[in-house]
Amino acid sequence: MSAQATAVLGAPESARRAGPEGLTAYAERVFGYLPRSDQRRWADAYLRGLLTTPGRKTVRRMARTLGLPESAPQALQQFISASPWEWAPARVELARIAAGLLPDAVWTARPVLLRKRGSHSVGLRAGILPGTGRRVNCQVGIGLFLSGGGRSIPVGWRLLLDDTWCEDPERRRRARIPDAVTPRPAWALVLEMVEQFAAAGVAESAPVVLGRDFAPGVHQLTSQLTWQSRDFVLEVPPGQPLTPASPRGAAPSPATASPGDAAALVAARCRRTASALPGRAQLFSTAVRLLPSRPPATAVHQSHRLVAEVATAPKRPSRFWITSLRDAPPTTVRGLAHRTVLTDVAVRDVQTELGLLDFEGRSFPGWHHHMTLASAAYLYRQLRGASVPQGWPVGP
Repeated sequence: MSAQATAVLGAPESARRAGPEGLTAYAERVFGYLPRSDQRRWADAYLRGLLTTPGRKTVRRMARTLGLPESAPQALQQFISASPWEWAPARVELARIAAGLLPDAVWTARPVLLRKRGSHSVGLRAGILPGTGRRVNCQVGIGLFLSGGGRSIPVGWRLLLDDTWCEDPERRRRARIPDAVTPRPAWALVLEMVEQFAAAGVAESAPVVLGRDFAPGVHQLTSQLTWQSRDFVLEVPPGQPLTPASPRGAAPSPATASPGDAAALVAARCRRTASALPGRAQLFSTAVRLLPSRPPATAVHQSHRLVAEVATAPKRPSRFWITSLRDAPPTTVRGLAHRTVLTDVAVRDVQTELGLLDFEGRSFPGWHHHMTLASAAYLYRQLRGASVPQGWPVGP
């Protein structure tokens, strides 16, 4: 188990409290690297607009709320959609602040559907609106979060793009999609973000905890994360192909090596104990190997641990996780896995309160600019009320 994983299991609450005084100081810390003074002023104004404007966060409504001149909406739109500023340094600083606030944090991620009208928004595709089954036009953002201490904070974003965008030169030109951007699956975008933050010295060994949205990439995820010596907890479906394994990777006996899936393996081995309370979920844990859905799969030879939360109440689904934390108690693994719920809450809050859905432009850089500022606004709200860490300047 990594040092970061150990810290996740036992960091005291008092170690998690930190925060700034004043939005001016915060904006300067996160966006002070911008080369021009007007860019820094508009970053501050956009951030304030997201935090204070009620309802939909359009540039016109934000300028009105802030009492800015009539030319301000156009300037704000220019800053977001057309100004050529890099967003990566701001995200690294957001991650550093979040990691300081949450020293026991793990990496979580989530796809986010962003409904859009028209047909020109970058990355536009058909999607299914969660909870309704309705087909909508949307962008799909992959958000990366640091989650711990009862909070989940967005620090990185990727836009899911398919061939209809990446292989159309005219579409790429109009949306200003960089040449280096190619179609990538969601799991690969998550790994890319984690690796980039680690290269910047942020949460270098934090475990990765992912929900069922990323289960199609479980073989690639386990292979890559194992190669990086990074701990993980990955939710898989009941039908995930598995075979039993000995705890330390030795070959199991023929009698216990029959392949199957997660649910069948649990059903065959999990027995109700006399002390189990009616209606309470039971935890089951055993060493397993992943079986490939189709060969080859590099993770098939690696032994991991299956942890299952077996529901006993009617209509409550059981849940299954593959983890590298072989020595951690099943209750600990379940506790880490349930941090994805914090991420769901954060996504809802940043959507409904801080304008995540309200980007009005069409360009690839503009989308990233807006998502970065919305994330910065969310982190600022999380920092409010916490004690001021050393090195924070005092601002109004």
